[in-house]
Amino acid sequence: MFINIDEKSAVLVVDPDPSLRSHLDAMFNANADASLGDNDENLTYLIHGCTQSETAKEKVMSRLANGVPYELLFIESQIEDGSGLELISHLWQIDPDLHVVLCSADKALNWQLIVNKLGESDQLLILQKPFSDLALRQTVHAMLRKWQLGKQSQNVMQFMEAQINQRTLEIQEANNNLLQAEKLAAVGQLAAGIAHEINTPAQYVGDNIKAIGDFFESITRLLALYRQLLKEQQQPELMEQVHDLEEKEDLAYILEDMPLAIAQSLEGMSQIVRIVQAMKGFSHVGPSRIANINLNQALENTLVVSRSSYKNFADVVTELGDIPLIECYPGELNQVFLNIIVNAAQAIEDSRKGRGKINVVTAPTENGVEIRISDTGNGIPEPIRSRVFDPFFTTKDLDRGSGQGLNIAYRIIHQQHRGTLTFNTETGVGTTFIINLHRYLPI
Repeated sequence: MFINIDEKSAVLVVDPDPSLRSHLDAMFNANADASLGDNDENLTYLIHGCTQSETAKEKVMSRLANGVPYELLFIESQIEDGSGLELISHLWQIDPDLHVVLCSADKALNWQLIVNKLGESDQLLILQKPFSDLALRQTVHAMLRKWQLGKQSQNVMQFMEAQINQRTLEIQEANNNLLQAEKLAAVGQLAAGIAHEINTPAQYVGDNIKAIGDFFESITRLLALYRQLLKEQQQPELMEQVHDLEEKEDLAYILEDMPLAIAQSLEGMSQIVRIVQAMKGFSHVGPSRIANINLNQALENTLVVSRSSYKNFADVVTELGDIPLIECYPGELNQVFLNIIVNAAQAIEDSRKGRGKINVVTAPTENGVEIRISDTGNGIPEPIRSRVFDPFFTTKDLDRGSGQGLNIAYRIIHQQHRGTLTFNTETGVGTTFIINLHRYLPI
């Protein structure tokens, strides 16, 4: 049983006598002159012919360049301008995949001569003249099928190589992400430990400052009583000594400034405690675990932790709605919020439009929560909008980012939480990143 050959197989016949070409046309296209016409649609095989080596080379190169190489060549052992063996050698340099049938009536042509010239090859078949129609038909079918199977094998190999390369890149990316996650976990553990270590002394320093304030109030009341008693004793000399000492020690300034200094110290300690608490909330140590959290609190913690990135360039305005608890990976979401807020701060800084604004808005949706983080930077240029979430894509200097921030945020939202991360942007006005999360993590 013959295997059906794909339509429009291309065959080149290099023979000083066109009879073989006509014979193939009659055999496969039902007309000895079929390939001479202009209409290729009715042909089963495209059978081309030439009589000289140079013409054959040009035809082979032309079809190869156009991506439609010849599938089979019939070459006479003796042609007008040389030897068929020489031509085959040259053609294999042009297209190493060529399958060739060498037709010969030369009794002197032997296998050793062919091997010496071309080497042993399964892409070459010797057909001794005269040959029958059956032998010719079998030869064409077998050689074309072999060529096609070879091409299919190459395509499969190329596909497999592409798949292997793709999987290798994915594995490398996964390893990089794992290393990054391990680094983040280590930083989180360190940060949580430092936060805990700072929190304890901060509390007792704050308590002591408050106690000093209470003591100073007591001393102030006692000093007022002493002054009253001295005044009642009517001892001018002693009162003058006390007055001179008060002026020398600048008691009036101390009494005026000490309450302010204590109040500022207490406010500073309160700020330290807020930062420490935010850092503890931001740093989720250990393996990622699903938890129900208040995203408003997570955003506030992130804004406190990231304050150094925006305090010199932007004011933050929050509109935190009444939203439900969200089932999520808290540490990863904190990373998303941090990356987008830092990106917003850098956009405002780069815009050079003066002090800008970062808006953080949360609102409930039918299925969960929507978070909008906006900046008043210059917006994202239109030519690069499609690449914003690509890994390693960045328009910033190397010391300001690797191009991973928004890509990491995108993967955390889309892949890990099955949510969406999109953006709206307007040139010269700013950008809004929009996060939509489900109330419960999709299975």
